[in-house]
Amino acid sequence: MVGSLSVIGTIRAQEGQSDTGIGSNPHLRAKSAPTPPSSTVIVKLSQKDVSFIQKAAAGGQQEVENGKMAEKQGKSADVKRIGARMVADHTKANKELTELANRKGVKFDTRGVRAQNIGSADFDRQYLKLLEVDHKNDIAEFQKEAKSGDDRDVKAWAAKTLPTLQGHLAMVEDAMRKVK
Repeated sequence: MVGSLSVIGTIRAQEGQSDTGIGSNPHLRAKSAPTPPSSTVIVKLSQKDVSFIQKAAAGGQQEVENGKMAEKQGKSADVKRIGARMVADHTKANKELTELANRKGVKFDTRGVRAQNIGSADFDRQYLKLLEVDHKNDIAEFQKEAKSGDDRDVKAWAAKTLPTLQGHLAMVEDAMRKVK
């Protein structure tokens, strides 16, 4: 009997409140009010552009790590110089790409990327051949993205980075003629 009296008292207390409409209840009003349009537009990148960014980031970091190794293990001055150039240019490009990816909400983690096992026997020739193959592939990927990527900022970065990659390939091919 005491339990039912307290329930009745609670119901009467709620009935006695005169202002229970949505207009005066801030919690209900906030839920029912129309949401104003957001001033921040979030553009979702296509999977193609996301994949390009992630692949470019991993490849760029790979070039940095391999370049560091070439600076230490290279026999010729050309290979040591090219290794240092790869470290400098790809570090710069990676920084730009990271900033672009952050603006676009794309995540990647290149901390686990290590230098490839090129081996010490005939290191210079092996390193240059690896660079040649990698840069030919990269140039094709960057040209494709610059031409037919979906996001204009990603396309612009690919187009801007392309001449650096083409310069690397020319430098590598020149060095390959000397190392034979």
